[in-house]
Amino acid sequence: MNNIKQIIKDKGIKQIYICRELDINESVLSLIINNKRKPSQDRLKALAKLLNVSIKDLYPQVEIKRINYYYI
Repeated sequence: MNNIKQIIKDKGIKQIYICRELDINESVLSLIINNKRKPSQDRLKALAKLLNVSIKDLYPQVEIKRINYYYI
């Protein structure tokens, strides 16, 4: 389960803007939002940065691991 849909709604950001910034099409974003596809680590970081939230805000149930000196 993720909070992406709610965060996008709360911030008033258009999904088409996110798609352009992440260079993905709307169907891919829809699959990610609806938990039918997991984004890559790089795309997840980019999405968190774009929305100005942490990865933990997007996926609260994900265990935090230290990878390459970054916390995800």
